[in-house]
Amino acid sequence: MAKNLFEVVQYLFIPFLFFGMLCAQTASFNSEKLKKHFLKAVITLFVIVLVVSILRAKRFIRYNQINNIYLLLTSLLSGLAYSVLAWIDSSASLKNDKFSAAFAGVGLIFVFSQLLYRVPVVFELPFHFLGMYDTYFSTMYLVKCTGYILACLVCVLVALAAFKILSRSSKKAFALSFTALYLVNGFIAFVGIVGIINSYYRRKIKLPTGLRKALPQMITAENVIFFASIIILILLSLFFFAYYTKIHGEYSNPAEHRKLKAYSMKNRRWAIFALALSVFVWCDMTVIKKIANTIAELSPSEEFSLNGNEISIPLEQIADGHLHRFTWTNDAGKGIRFIVVQKKGMSFGVGFDACDVCGDVGYYERKDEVVCNRCDVVMNKSTIGLKGGCNPVPLASKIENGSLIVLTDDLQKEAHRFKN
Repeated sequence: MAKNLFEVVQYLFIPFLFFGMLCAQTASFNSEKLKKHFLKAVITLFVIVLVVSILRAKRFIRYNQINNIYLLLTSLLSGLAYSVLAWIDSSASLKNDKFSAAFAGVGLIFVFSQLLYRVPVVFELPFHFLGMYDTYFSTMYLVKCTGYILACLVCVLVALAAFKILSRSSKKAFALSFTALYLVNGFIAFVGIVGIINSYYRRKIKLPTGLRKALPQMITAENVIFFASIIILILLSLFFFAYYTKIHGEYSNPAEHRKLKAYSMKNRRWAIFALALSVFVWCDMTVIKKIANTIAELSPSEEFSLNGNEISIPLEQIADGHLHRFTWTNDAGKGIRFIVVQKKGMSFGVGFDACDVCGDVGYYERKDEVVCNRCDVVMNKSTIGLKGGCNPVPLASKIENGSLIVLTDDLQKEAHRFKN
């Protein structure tokens, strides 16, 4: 539950915050017809995002990281254009419906590219939950879905809070808030574009040496950028709360005074609500994330016989259906771990205690399940020893004279996967 809670928030917090801002901007439209068109456009775009997410989840659409560069570029350019239009609108106070329509249209393109980049990934998560368990009603599946739904709800409430605050703020406050958030998150889009170019287009596009070397540090800095986005929402909430500690507007009788007082109180409550959401998201990305990423202690390595370059393990030692861990130390003093799990009969799954996705964090046994120590994915025992996904990296083995045989030469080939 904890892992899904912070993962979904990490993906959806920023695009939903931008969506709330976009809706706040349209609240100033003078034309009701324009507002109706905007609502229809929002519904249409969300339907498109949902359809694309379904098609990707069902593998009707082939998708990889290369495609993300188009969404990131669109987000970067349309966000810049929207920011410029926001400042023009705040300084000129234009009442032209054509300008408002163009302003909202650019905003829709920006938010649409953000959602299309993030939502399909989040949409697929429940399918992975189901793949680990037998039914929709297993306890673990329902717990994970609870975290997933709660995280989605938090992001929706963030959008609502941003809408309520900015729709009651000045146009300059809107332009300043959006620009600050765009500049902060534009860095994330820029890093994503540079990463894709470096991975897939390095032969066609030569990145500056300094930029290429700085890429790992830039990727690490994305976490700081995320927290900067939360800080922007916190500051916006605090300023909004401080502004409405006083009553603004003229009144000629006690009834109008009470009305203005109630309006100020209502706005302060929205500010407190947004502040509470910001604090929750902060805790989610720190405390809850730390709990979710806590690494389980690995079981101790078991003994084996070594004859030349052959490691020999008696079958009676491993034929109990449980996970067995072994460590061979090479000449450089590095410990190379591998695991053995009985499948059916005298068939065994043998693999390194590491995978291509999560590195050398290893696997542990939870009840009758083999679980990845980092991403909490439950392994299908029948696939252990096969290549792909979060499975242990396969290790060649054979059975001879009542023992499982593994060659140290095969272990040495994958020594680079282990840090110690």
